Amino acid sequence: MFKSLFEILDYLLAENFSIFMEDSYREMFAEEYPIINFMSAEQAICSSDFTLVIGGDGTILHVASLAASCNKPVLGINLGTMGFLSELEMRDLEMVRYIKEGKYTIDKRMMIDVRVISSDDETVFAATGLNDATFMKFDMSKIVKVGVSVNGRKVMTFSGDGVIVCTPTGSTAYSLSAGGPILEPTSACMAVTPVCPHSLGIKSFVVSDDRVIEVVVPPQYNTARLSIDGYQNHNLSPDERVEVRRSDNDLSLIRLKGIGFYERIHQKLSSERL
Repeated sequence: MFKSLFEILDYLLAENFSIFMEDSYREMFAEEYPIINFMSAEQAICSSDFTLVIGGDGTILHVASLAASCNKPVLGINLGTMGFLSELEMRDLEMVRYIKEGKYTIDKRMMIDVRVISSDDETVFAATGLNDATFMKFDMSKIVKVGVSVNGRKVMTFSGDGVIVCTPTGSTAYSLSAGGPILEPTSACMAVTPVCPHSLGIKSFVVSDDRVIEVVVPPQYNTARLSIDGYQNHNLSPDERVEVRRSDNDLSLIRLKGIGFYERIHQKLSSERL
């Protein structure tokens, strides 16, 4: 990976890109690349024309909220395994120059705001995610009871491993593995997918993006953990409820190849992919 990082930096500087990088990388790169501007992650993203994310989908998830709040588009170079959100592989590095030439499109992706509210109506945890909010049992040997409401109306209560509330982007992630539907990225909706429900009648469903989804985990022998995009976590108390709604911010992904959504699905998710 480090060899790839140096290769990318050499290419960007040869193409006369100005580079803004998070301070934590100063010790690694400052001596060899004194021309790089080191600053906080927020300053680096907000000072740039676009954010180049090097890694896998998880790396993009980590910067998505900040990039969206700064209204800066993201271009991913995949060094991971799946790379569903990333546009380029290392072999495509020279395509980055197309951005300077204006040969790109912007792929808008909706995000969700998640808020944990205590019994006295105080917000005790808040986060913004690109993929999903998952509610999973804390003790893996036991089930957990979950209640789901939409705009204040109860939809389901069931016991199982948990439930996932996902965006169209997140519909091809954990929700898909749990049996949820694939949603087109431009769809104005969210999906609610139960995880291993102990009931034959409990199924995934889709709601409009103007709905507020509320999830509660009532008092029981097992507790639940809330996770936003797999890295922002909160252990839920029985007196807390969680609200999930569409965020005011969207993430912009830079597209250079002209590959369609369903072609990308076949390339990344098909069992027959090469």
